[in-house]
Amino acid sequence: MSTTERTRALRRRMIVEARRSTVEHGLHGFTIEQLCETVGVSRRTFFNHFASKDDAVLGIEINADVEAIDEYAAGGIVPGDLDPLGSIVALAIDQFHRVGIDRADEALVRRVFEREPALVARFLSATDVQLARITEAVRQRFGWGDPADRRARLVTEAAAALLKVTAETFFDDAFDEATGPPFDELLTTNLRLLRAAITTGQDTTP
Repeated sequence: MSTTERTRALRRRMIVEARRSTVEHGLHGFTIEQLCETVGVSRRTFFNHFASKDDAVLGIEINADVEAIDEYAAGGIVPGDLDPLGSIVALAIDQFHRVGIDRADEALVRRVFEREPALVARFLSATDVQLARITEAVRQRFGWGDPADRRARLVTEAAAALLKVTAETFFDDAFDEATGPPFDELLTTNLRLLRAAITTGQDTTP
């Protein structure tokens, strides 16, 4: 494994263990020290990746995706001929391939929210921050420098809606992962459906 892959695997272990501990003991039923001992890392290592225990449970990493978003803003990561909405979808697919999508992890997150409902608000707040960062990156990538220009915000919110609907389908208990399409294919199909609905009102899915 490369250094990047080892770091990603370590962060994943800390996140999963933090979530398991929250489901079993509640957010205040274990300490960062206990989490570190279970994973086999020091407090210093923990705080190199997460600002708090809450952030570890929610998977909010320090400076997460900063390099990728900066590179996207500068015109990289995804093909330069993609339109704004398509480029955000392509960026999301790229990041999902890097991080991975695990239905078991998603089910664990649902159990965390059931045990600690207050974390939902924290998660939504972090999502808003991430959307703002993506909006600014879109503004830079496509030269929409005027703060009053609403196009970047509109495109980002549309992409967020696509991701939400796709995730609801993919992570639904009734979804058969063995026979259903992979996440990126489902997301791409939903993008095509959205475009068709907006422009013609027709379903162009083969």
